[in-house]
Amino acid sequence: MDQTLKGQIGQMLLAGFPEQTGDGQALRLAQEYQVGNFILFAHNLSSPEQGAALCDQLYRAAQDQTGLPPLIAADQEGGPVCRIAQGAGRFPGAMALAAAAAPQEIAQIGQNCGRMLRSMGVNLNLAPVLDVNLEPMNPVIGNRSYGDQPDQVAQLGCAMMKGLEQGGVLAVVKHYPGHGCVQTDSHLDLPVNHKTMAQLEESELIPFEQAIRQGAGAVMSCHIRFPQIDPDLPATLSPAIITGLLREKLGFSGLVLTDCLEMEAIRKGWGVAQGAVLAVKAGCDLLCISHHLEAAAQAAEAIYQAVERGELSRERIQQSYDRILAAKKRLGLFAPQRISPAQAKAAAEDPQAVEFCQTLARRSITLLQDKGGLAALKTARRGLVLAPLSRASTQVQSQEQAGTSFAQLAGETLGFDWQDIPREPSPEEAAALVKKAGDYDCLVLGFYNARFRPGQQALAEALCEKLPVIAVLLGDPYDALVAKTAAAAIAVYEYHSLSAQAAAWALKEGCFAGKLPIQLD
Repeated sequence: MDQTLKGQIGQMLLAGFPEQTGDGQALRLAQEYQVGNFILFAHNLSSPEQGAALCDQLYRAAQDQTGLPPLIAADQEGGPVCRIAQGAGRFPGAMALAAAAAPQEIAQIGQNCGRMLRSMGVNLNLAPVLDVNLEPMNPVIGNRSYGDQPDQVAQLGCAMMKGLEQGGVLAVVKHYPGHGCVQTDSHLDLPVNHKTMAQLEESELIPFEQAIRQGAGAVMSCHIRFPQIDPDLPATLSPAIITGLLREKLGFSGLVLTDCLEMEAIRKGWGVAQGAVLAVKAGCDLLCISHHLEAAAQAAEAIYQAVERGELSRERIQQSYDRILAAKKRLGLFAPQRISPAQAKAAAEDPQAVEFCQTLARRSITLLQDKGGLAALKTARRGLVLAPLSRASTQVQSQEQAGTSFAQLAGETLGFDWQDIPREPSPEEAAALVKKAGDYDCLVLGFYNARFRPGQQALAEALCEKLPVIAVLLGDPYDALVAKTAAAAIAVYEYHSLSAQAAAWALKEGCFAGKLPIQLD
C-alpha cells in the first residue's frame, strides 16, 4: 500500500471515538488508518481539565503516528448544543443571543468560548450555525439559528465567527447551503429543499456569502437534496453544490467539511464508504465520521481504492491535503502546543465570563403576549408550576442538559408549589393534572417542543380553560403557535440550567428584556 497516499487520506478524516482517553479507539484510528483529526462529543468530556488531558493525548498520538498535529473539533454552539457545559462553557444559544445581544456582545461570547476551547486543546469549533430558520416545524435547527431574517443571521453569525477566531479556534460555518427550510432531521432521513437557485440567493445563501466575504476559513455542508440544483445528490455529495456553487461561484477557497457521514441521510442511500468517495469527488476536504471505527476504516479504504482504480485522482487528494495543512498552519499547530488543565479550568470558571453568560441569559427572556397573566401571577395567593424535565430532544443535543427541573427552580423562586410532568402526558395523566390545578388560582406551565407533542397541547388547552396560565416556552418560541389561549406567553428559547434559572428570575422580577428574533403567525 502506498503509505504516502494512505497518510494523505488519513488527514482527510475527522473521526470520533467513545472513550474519555486517547489510548483506545482514537489511538487505533491513528495507528491503523493514519487518521489525523478527531471530533469530541459530550460523552468524551467530563470537565475542562479532563478535556485538556484528553486533547494532550490526542496531540501526541497523532504526532507520533502520522507526523502531523491534529485538528480537534467539537460542536460548541451554545444553548442546547454544548459539549462542555460547565461555567462559561454554558452560554446562550443562537436564538437566545439574537433576542438579547448586540453583535459586539456575541463576538465577546465567541472569544470567551474560543479561549476556553483552545486552552483545552480544541482548535476547531463546528459553529456558528448560519442556517436561516424559515420553517417553524424544523425539528433540528430551530433555536440553533439566529433567526428567520438572512441579514440578521449573517450579521450575528459572522460576529460569533470572528469572536471564536479571536479566541484562537477556527470557526466552521454551517450547514451550507442551508438547513432551515425543511421538516426532516437529516440524522434520521434525507430532507429535500425544492427552492430554486434564485430563491436560495435571496435567503439561505446570504449568510454564507457574507461569511466568505469576511474571511471564513471553513464551511460544513448539509445532507439535504436541492433538486433544482442537483436532481440526484445531496449537497455533501454534489459537485454542483460544493465545487460549482461554493468554490467557483461564491469563491470559497478554504476547508470544506462534511456533516457526519454516519447520519441516516447518507447511510441509507449511499453508505459511509460510497458517501466518502462521492464527498471527495464533490470537493469536500475533511470527512466527519463521528462514532464507529469500522465506518472510518471503510471510508479510508474506499477512498484509497477509488484512487487506485482511477475514479479519484492523486491531484484531487493532494488538493484537500494541502487545504488541511494550510488550516493547521493558520492555527499555529506546527509550533509546540501548550495544553494546560489548570488554564482550561480557569478559562471555564472565569467569573466575568460566567457572569456575562448569566446576564445575557436573563436579558434574552421575551414576553410574547400578556392578557392579564402577569397581573394574575403577581397577585396569586396560591400558585403552581408544572413543567417537563429537560432532555436532549435531538441527536445533536448534549445529554448534559437532561434533568434540569424548571418546575422546581420556578416554584422555589416564586414560592409556588411545583411538579415535574411527563413530556407527553397521557389522557389519564392530563386529567389528574387538570384536577390538581383546580386548587390553585394561577398556573405557570412549561412548554417543551409542544408543537410536536399532542399530549402537551391537549393538557395546555384544558388548563387554559380552567385558570390563568402563564406559558413558559422552554424550547423553540414556535411553541407560541399552540399557546395562544394562555393568559401570558414567555419565550426562553432553550432548556438547561442557565436558561431555566434566567426564566425563573424573570418571572419573579417581571423583567422581560428580550426581543423576538423571528416572525410568529
